[in-house]
Amino acid sequence: MAIKAVEFDYSTWNQGLWPVTALIGDEAFFTAQLGDLWRKTGQDQGYTERKVLDQVESDISNRLLNEVNALSLFADRSLVELKLSKTGLDKSLRDSLILWIQNPPDDKRLLITGPKLGKSESSAEWYQILNRTNATIEANSISSDQFPKWLDAELKAQKILIDTDAKSALQIHTEGNLLAAGQAIERLKMIQPSSIGGARLSLEHVLEALTQNARYTIYDLVDFALKADISGLNRITDLLKCEGVEVITILWAISRDLDKLLQIRFQMDQGKSANQAIKSVQVWRSREDLMRRVVNRLSMTELRKLLKLCYDTDRSIKGASKEPAWSMIKDILLGLAGHPMTR
Repeated sequence: MAIKAVEFDYSTWNQGLWPVTALIGDEAFFTAQLGDLWRKTGQDQGYTERKVLDQVESDISNRLLNEVNALSLFADRSLVELKLSKTGLDKSLRDSLILWIQNPPDDKRLLITGPKLGKSESSAEWYQILNRTNATIEANSISSDQFPKWLDAELKAQKILIDTDAKSALQIHTEGNLLAAGQAIERLKMIQPSSIGGARLSLEHVLEALTQNARYTIYDLVDFALKADISGLNRITDLLKCEGVEVITILWAISRDLDKLLQIRFQMDQGKSANQAIKSVQVWRSREDLMRRVVNRLSMTELRKLLKLCYDTDRSIKGASKEPAWSMIKDILLGLAGHPMTR
């Protein structure tokens, strides 16, 4: 049975990494957090070599098979990562995975990461085998109702004591975004109890940490696009690029909102009002008006074109296309803002 990422016990791997782990889902926070934990744990356990394979590579199934049979370099133990970029696999890659799962190398550990799988793929033999051995982790987002409980658990895990008002401010500031909350918690960890005259952080301390070195973020960028602020999104895109922000992170933020917009627009085309459709996909109240503006100005066809451009951008980031990914990101943002698309 698959384990939900939000319920995963971090100490599970302390006695040894599983021969094969599948970390599947669309929540970037869990994918990044548990992926980093898997790598660090593996290194601590003597897996000093690391190899990364990507589904978009040519002959990926044979490359995976070669890793099953090949000895690790200098007899070192290896961590092997297979990154899936699609919701489905072809037969040859499925067969290679089954062979690895049934005959895992003693000197290697495999981590499979990727987006939430399609219905047919989640029923495939390789995935079902891992499910039966409790080796799959569902890295899915959590609902707004679950967010406070998750935040409490994260603060406790990081040994951060915080006043009730301060915790409410943290919830409002991050609006259920796990990545933003994770970054905020990292900043709070830097506040030493000795510097505040006690072990518990007050509202004042938390607000200071949240606003310290305030600058535009990827979430501000997406909001400028939803507001159709062309000059703003152009300025912030260039700013984030100069600051060295990873383009894949921006693509994730765009794709997350685009997925919700497609769901809302689909329901509207089926006869629901914009308000009914927005409520059904659990949009934070502070962002409802932004979402409403977009679905009222863009059709289902236009939103699907933007989703296709997201896929193309992902391929560019992974080297499958020579078109600059940053230029494609700006085109997606302009499309969300209602600017006529030239593609």
